[in-house]
Amino acid sequence: MRLHSLLLLAVVPALTLGAADSNRIDLSGSWAFQLDAAGAGRTERWQERKLGPDVIFLPGSTDQAGYGTKVVEPENGWLTRPYKYEGAAWYQKEVAIPAGWQAKHITLFLERPHWQTEVWVDGKPFGAGNSLSTPHEYDLSGALTPGRHRITICVDNSYKIDVGRSAHSVTEHTQTNWNGIVGAIELRATDPVWIESVAVYPGAQQQARFVCVIRNRTGAPVDGEITAAAGGAPTVARFTRAAAESTVELTVSIPEARAWDEYQPALYSLSLALAAERYRDRRELEIGLRRIATRGTQFTLNGRPIFLRGTLECNIFPLTGYPSTRVDDWQRIFRIARSYGLNAFRFHSYCPPEAAFVAADREGFLLHVELPVWSRAVGKDAALDDFMRAEGSRILKTYGNHPSFTMLCLGNELQGDFQFMDALLNEFKKSDARRLYTFSSDHVRRAPGPTSDYYVTQQTSVGRLRINGARFTTAEDGTDLDFSPSVAAVHVPLVSHELGQWAVYPSFDEIAKYTGVLKARNLEPFRESLAAAGMIDQARDFQVATGRFSWAVYKEDMEAALRTPNYGGFFLLQLEDFPGQGEALVGLLDSFWDSKGILTPEEFRRFCGPTVPLLRMKKFVWTAGESFTARAEVAHYGHVALSNAAATWSAIDDAGRAAASGKFAPVTLTPGSVTALGDIHLPLDSVTRAAHWKISIHLAGTEFRNDWDVWVYPKPSVEPPPAGILIKTSLDAEARSALDQGRKVVLLAPPEQKGEMLLPMRFLPVFWSNGYFTNQPGTMGILCDPKHPALAEFPTFAHESWQYWELTEGSHAFILDKAPLGFRPIIQVIDDFHRNHRLGAVIEATVGKGKLLAVSFDLTTALDRRPVARQLLHSLLDYAASERFAPKQALSLSDIAY
Repeated sequence: MRLHSLLLLAVVPALTLGAADSNRIDLSGSWAFQLDAAGAGRTERWQERKLGPDVIFLPGSTDQAGYGTKVVEPENGWLTRPYKYEGAAWYQKEVAIPAGWQAKHITLFLERPHWQTEVWVDGKPFGAGNSLSTPHEYDLSGALTPGRHRITICVDNSYKIDVGRSAHSVTEHTQTNWNGIVGAIELRATDPVWIESVAVYPGAQQQARFVCVIRNRTGAPVDGEITAAAGGAPTVARFTRAAAESTVELTVSIPEARAWDEYQPALYSLSLALAAERYRDRRELEIGLRRIATRGTQFTLNGRPIFLRGTLECNIFPLTGYPSTRVDDWQRIFRIARSYGLNAFRFHSYCPPEAAFVAADREGFLLHVELPVWSRAVGKDAALDDFMRAEGSRILKTYGNHPSFTMLCLGNELQGDFQFMDALLNEFKKSDARRLYTFSSDHVRRAPGPTSDYYVTQQTSVGRLRINGARFTTAEDGTDLDFSPSVAAVHVPLVSHELGQWAVYPSFDEIAKYTGVLKARNLEPFRESLAAAGMIDQARDFQVATGRFSWAVYKEDMEAALRTPNYGGFFLLQLEDFPGQGEALVGLLDSFWDSKGILTPEEFRRFCGPTVPLLRMKKFVWTAGESFTARAEVAHYGHVALSNAAATWSAIDDAGRAAASGKFAPVTLTPGSVTALGDIHLPLDSVTRAAHWKISIHLAGTEFRNDWDVWVYPKPSVEPPPAGILIKTSLDAEARSALDQGRKVVLLAPPEQKGEMLLPMRFLPVFWSNGYFTNQPGTMGILCDPKHPALAEFPTFAHESWQYWELTEGSHAFILDKAPLGFRPIIQVIDDFHRNHRLGAVIEATVGKGKLLAVSFDLTTALDRRPVARQLLHSLLDYAASERFAPKQALSLSDIAY
């Protein structure tokens, strides 16, 4: 009984002005309009006169219509609105009420206004609304008699409640603080006895309980019944003497119903028909039967352990500046996310429209929804506290029936009175037990609150839950790391907060895609500075190289969570770019959910999916004479156990040859488990040349495979310096003289060297944004040609990888801004796009009559313990001593003097 043709409650087709059916009048189209920047409309009683002469099309925003202050200068750090307006704006429309609506209950439905609204009919007030998350609905019964009437709406996007300027419900960094009304805008009519609301509570044995609130505005009690039909025999619940408001409950059987989950998001159609004397009403519902819960430190869905593989969605819609209310738009987003192995979304400090829930129901996604708040004053600001209480209740009532709505949170990184937050969360839990609750996504409190069902954080009292920062200070850590100590310290599921945040160089071709209300004018200066530096032809190479490096680090972050037994999951920040906060371009996808062409979904699913092979190894870099040792595991969160799962492993070199391979004994993979496959022991005695191997694990007969890079280097040996080369640590008089004589000079800059022409480096991409977090070196990785003869004995990718930790951490890059345009290093260092320095780590050039090979990496210290540095030095010296060392680019000493 899987539903294939669903009723889309969130999308109402636009009708021509005045067109009506028996129940609805579509109000989309032209409205009279007037800005009210001075706030004079209320005192001058604009609701009592005709507005004009301006008009605006709704659904839409003032930005889309070109109203407001024209923005001349581009924003610095986020996208630019061509027009900006904050304040009151008045919208007015004449409507014709049909004769058949006499004595009807009539509501005005505004699906998503932004922000506060007030409504008048023929000058008479009908209240106000201020939800950022749910429709604004107004009871206009009695005022809208048959005939023509004037509806006036004041929409005010002034910042009247302190939800936090950075909250993604209002921030300029993502959707903008827009003014307007989007989605369905309509009048709805029912008989004066109607079904006000329906709450669906899935039960056991293919049943669901329905709690129906019936409203009666006739002034007299009525008798009647509600009939529910869901494919089987109808269920009837009778009621008597229903007054102004009554509640009717009924339990409905759904024959052969399956539980809703990420693998089989089964949805069922159900109709509710009310008959009360001569009055009738009807509701059509889409429901999914599911039970979200916790068991110890794991989430369960329908009793089966699950792992949240989520990304953030931060209200990023560059073409409109507001979230889509179209189901197909959200289905596209969820389907793309599914192709990358994800099963969950966190909506950061905002709640999406109905269409997102409908699409997530269809696609089997688990949604963590937040109140539209990012504040440090929760529990200390009465207006904010009242708003949060009301907003949470509205969200639960409006979207609570959706099976995808599995988690609710009070907001992002909240601070203030935690006792107030705990109490408020408890109120929500008591009112609606159909989902899980947590009080904040990360916070200064390092333990879950007493009323939180799960805990989204980057750090507990015993350690971090994402491994950026200190985790990457030594390459010796390898992949043998998880978060078990933190799991042992808590009693609820742990979810890594905003995992990743590693920046990727922008594509300047993307600028042309911003054809709507937001323009990427902030990227134009970076494009110009790159062109001025003579590197615009490398922009795509920079994006790919930084992207591959960034997502290698993401991979290790994600696998650390997957390696942790009984872990809850992670929320990435994020699969798609974040366009604000200093251009935090951290995604594999751009802000339009289009691929950057860095990793394919198939590559990504190797380390992000329901079943992921894992490898625990102490380090990435090995030396001949050692034995490569590792433990293979599988994290399995599929919907069924995999019995007698057979796995193989292999070590493949860069020529595609198998250096070694083997099989593991078959095992049974139980859902919710991290299961050991076995150990790999590979003696490295026979290795005589530096090699890169890809260690691969594959579950036979499945798509589940994963791989890891390791490097194997020869044993240390004493090598005399090659003849005919002068090796120096500075360009002193001896080095200059040698160059003047036409000799070869190799410059090895010492790590302690300081100078204006040296830029500190580290082994990590830029975290989030160098324009937002400025206390980081700002280098984004390396770019090289792996086939360059200088690197013939040094296996490398074109981008930075784990072996480079030994070279980049604590080193410097040469600043080559004085070099001729077009100068290209052997190993180039990619600078943050906010600066676009021309940087190099290994360069070659003719200097006068001589030849110079200069290295900014530390290739002099403790080489007996640093196999990567030792091997790179060997490769470079071998190159410098050969006839292949024939630089085609020229430098002067002043170009590189530091």
